[in-house]
Amino acid sequence: MALLVEQYLAFAEVMAQQQTPMYMKDWIERLDSIVQLNGREMLTHAGKISHQMAVEKSALEYEQFKGQQRQLEHEASLQELEQDLKMLKPKNGK
Repeated sequence: MALLVEQYLAFAEVMAQQQTPMYMKDWIERLDSIVQLNGREMLTHAGKISHQMAVEKSALEYEQFKGQQRQLEHEASLQELEQDLKMLKPKNGK
């Protein structure tokens, strides 16, 4: 994706240096051309997922992510506690 952005910005820089006027339709056409030249598929419709479905999906994914983060933090905390307990134990085992 970064390559597409770089190509688009390089084109914009050349147009600015040449002082070529560009209108929004020109920018859209150029971006479409760059995307197609890079073998990417053009989205020509609104898609199949509604806004509400996307919001619900992202909320679910984020909740799962937060749960995983809490679990990782819990495990790290337990490991830290175990290390602290090992340091507190006397070396002769008494």
